[in-house]
Amino acid sequence: MGKLSFDFSELPGTADPWGPSDKVPVTFQFNDVPYAPFSKTDKLGKVADWQQAKEEDLPRRYQERRRDQYHAYGASAAKLFGAEANEEDFSIVDTNTQPESKQTVLRGGRRGQMRGGRADNGGRGGRARGGGAAGNGWRDNGRNERYDGRSGNGRGGNNWNNRGNSRWGGRGRYNNSRYASRYYNREEQNKDRSPSVKVESDWPLVSEIELNKLTKLNLIVKKAAETISTYGTLNVYNKKFELFRPEPMKQSKRSTPHHPATKDPVLQKLASQEEGGVFATDSVLAQLMCAVRSAYSWDIIVTKRNGSIYFDRRPGTDRIEVDENSQTPPTDEKKDSIDSATNLSEEATAVNRSFIASSITTATHELEHSETPFEPNSKASFNTGYKYVKYSLPTGDDEHPLNVFVRSQADAYQAGDKLVSVNALTQYNPSASDDWKTKLVTGSRGVIFASELKKNNNRIARWTAQAMLGDLDALKIGFVSRKIPTNNTKHVVVGALTFAPAVLSAQIRLSMGNGWGIIKSLIDIIDHEGGDGDYKFLIFRAPGIPKLSIYRLPLDAFED
Repeated sequence: MGKLSFDFSELPGTADPWGPSDKVPVTFQFNDVPYAPFSKTDKLGKVADWQQAKEEDLPRRYQERRRDQYHAYGASAAKLFGAEANEEDFSIVDTNTQPESKQTVLRGGRRGQMRGGRADNGGRGGRARGGGAAGNGWRDNGRNERYDGRSGNGRGGNNWNNRGNSRWGGRGRYNNSRYASRYYNREEQNKDRSPSVKVESDWPLVSEIELNKLTKLNLIVKKAAETISTYGTLNVYNKKFELFRPEPMKQSKRSTPHHPATKDPVLQKLASQEEGGVFATDSVLAQLMCAVRSAYSWDIIVTKRNGSIYFDRRPGTDRIEVDENSQTPPTDEKKDSIDSATNLSEEATAVNRSFIASSITTATHELEHSETPFEPNSKASFNTGYKYVKYSLPTGDDEHPLNVFVRSQADAYQAGDKLVSVNALTQYNPSASDDWKTKLVTGSRGVIFASELKKNNNRIARWTAQAMLGDLDALKIGFVSRKIPTNNTKHVVVGALTFAPAVLSAQIRLSMGNGWGIIKSLIDIIDHEGGDGDYKFLIFRAPGIPKLSIYRLPLDAFED
């Protein structure tokens, strides 16, 4: 027998035979082998499954519905060992295992590209016949362009790819069903609406953010709002409308003048004292916080001067939209009609102004400073109270938070040293089943408000966000209906409801943490693109396109 070629010197000795040897041959060592962690909930199958299809190689219909059985801390099995590009200036927005309390904001550094998880606009909500998902919560997975919604008689919404003899009924490729993105119809119907501003060709596009990416942002502001000062004299609120005794509403031509943050003397003084602060009004910040709920076009101007950042809107653009979130929102196809989108917006603005005038008494209450900071005081304007508050946003450096100064507006004063916000909803074409003049009086107030919440979700959410930002004590929402449906000049005040802003915020799934995450993300992106000097940017929500576009503007843009 020949000599054995196997080397027994690598085997453990008989003196200590238990366990493997601490001497591992070089040929047995595994260098640079990628390691994929597994969670306790993972299903362990084959050691190596080479038949496992990659996600991108599967047909599209399987990519959308297939559930990967291999999950390693949120990673897909098809990409466990895949190399990732270097993204040093980019932070992940969301993963499936991220707790709700984790702070997540978008960062600047990759133009036009934002990551995010599944878009749940406030949870799934309930189901409602004829209207798809109830509330503001049906999932929008970013595939709106794939829905057509051309025919069918289902239970509401659009069902993807139900062809021909679908059990949900109807002909055509895309039938109406309860399995729908309720926002698709809204976007489709608003494609023909005019943009709020004309985008010039020489404005560089620096970033685009899909709205469904914003739903996963979160920033917890631990410190409560710090009240700096209050200005103005307020009229005392009259509770007569809360008795729900309909009465004709008097028309008022009074208005609240436009005072941008860049021309606010109080904010200017604070800007001279605070280096690197952010200054804005409650309406502007509320617009951005509720951007995910918006359907119509709008725009916000962001300006940096002497190290301070200002958020402003252009004069005449703070409009009150009607039925913006409805399945069948108003259009401008017939511009001469009193029920066109533009005319309804003008009517709602006038109604809101008249309702405030009708809801106050002649008695007044002076705030800390009885005079407003704006001169001269116009007799044609309302007595308005202004409350200046400060928020400290976390930045990772506890010693240097980002200070945000907000000018909040109060419409009336209520006994108990309470500042309240007063607003009104408008009914222009009532049916026999939802006529406010009868249904609200008989006690169907919760049903009516839930219906309005679906049709005017963005509008009500903005009012709530404004009250939360100003730390106001109460939010009054009136119900105003046309006296005659064919006449948009005469109205009847049916009644009014009172809400605690924090309670209403929870009911409509308005997260201030999500709102502050959106604000902080936009600041980070814009400040990264703008650099150290002065700059001006435009945040633009185009009609019919569910995304925010950020353009760089010349410093003298919109100065007129």
